[in-house]
Amino acid sequence: MRKKTLSFFLFLVGLVFISSNAFAAWTQAKGHSYHQLTFSHYKTIKKFTTLGYDSDQLGGTVNDLDEPSHIIPSEEFTSTKVSYYGEYGLTDKVTVIASGGWDFQKTNDVMRYSDEAGPSGIGDIILGVRHKLSDNLGAGVLSSVQVDLKIPEAYDYNDPITYQSLGDGQYDLTGKLLFGRGFNWGYTVLSAGYKYRFENDQLGELNWKPSDQMLLGLSAGYNAFPWLSIRGNLDYNKPVGNAEISDAMITHSRPPGFDWHKDVVLVKDTLSLEAEALSGGLALAFTVKPGTQVVVSYNQDLYGKDASLGKTYSLAVAMSL
Repeated sequence: MRKKTLSFFLFLVGLVFISSNAFAAWTQAKGHSYHQLTFSHYKTIKKFTTLGYDSDQLGGTVNDLDEPSHIIPSEEFTSTKVSYYGEYGLTDKVTVIASGGWDFQKTNDVMRYSDEAGPSGIGDIILGVRHKLSDNLGAGVLSSVQVDLKIPEAYDYNDPITYQSLGDGQYDLTGKLLFGRGFNWGYTVLSAGYKYRFENDQLGELNWKPSDQMLLGLSAGYNAFPWLSIRGNLDYNKPVGNAEISDAMITHSRPPGFDWHKDVVLVKDTLSLEAEALSGGLALAFTVKPGTQVVVSYNQDLYGKDASLGKTYSLAVAMSL
């Protein structure tokens, strides 16, 4: 079987930025900032797929291009990451955002093609801005709009058929509407957005464009004690189905005798260009002193189509200044 790329695993790994779920609707006050340093570990040995295989074990051959989503084994993939997430209030209504980190990846798939266990280094960098639209739309609901740009320039991107890269190699532009409501017991946040995914042309004529995505998120926090809050989140992304692959890439990736695959296996499996995923998470935030928290969290893939099934454990230190 062809090597699976990092694309399967990006959805859940990105969720380690707890602040982006917990406080997304609120902007920082002018001159104030929020900083979070996170250590996380992600692992998967299974995946959701809509392809059919002649075996339920690793190494099976595709024999059906359209089946109901089901779970099968996949090559083990791990990502151990030290990441930073920060916000700064330019004004009371405008907050700028930056995130990135150092990623140590290991995958058995890569070890089948080279002596390297997997790459390490700086992955995708995300820069964003959040603008508060209203302090009160009604019933105390606050609203904001946020735009994020994912930048894949900090790492080398190589042939995904035989090489593991630190990211999926193309720019993404995401816009979200955010609605938040604070209570004396905690908060709730609802977000809805759209992610435009640019063409990946880093390999010349071997190019493709991942499907754009519709995004939906729900998170909440409960202040159990003055020193402890409990947080939960659900995040869902659905592809719109506009993935494209060049003829040169199809020819380059297709094994001899598998012309009937066309571009379906590339879209659904090798490049994971139209993955659908639902994930959920729980976190405990311990206030160690005013403005400083230690956050322990767990995230799990719950449902998907042509996407990974994995878990993320993380430990974060967050400071408000």
